[in-house]
Amino acid sequence: MSQDSKLTDIVAELRHETSRAYLIWDGAQQVWLPKSMVEMYDNGHAKPKQFTLPEWLAKEKGLI
Repeated sequence: MSQDSKLTDIVAELRHETSRAYLIWDGAQQVWLPKSMVEMYDNGHAKPKQFTLPEWLAKEKGLI
């Protein structure tokens, strides 16, 4: 991730994971997020999980 990018945190349920992306549910929609641009903080088996991603990506995906 670029150091110039503003980051934001999203709390969502992880629905599916591939080698390249996360499918998350934010309570309103399912969205694919590329792992190359997202950090997932795994707090064990608890749902939901926290995802940190560039603010522009969260806006583009309709998460904020």
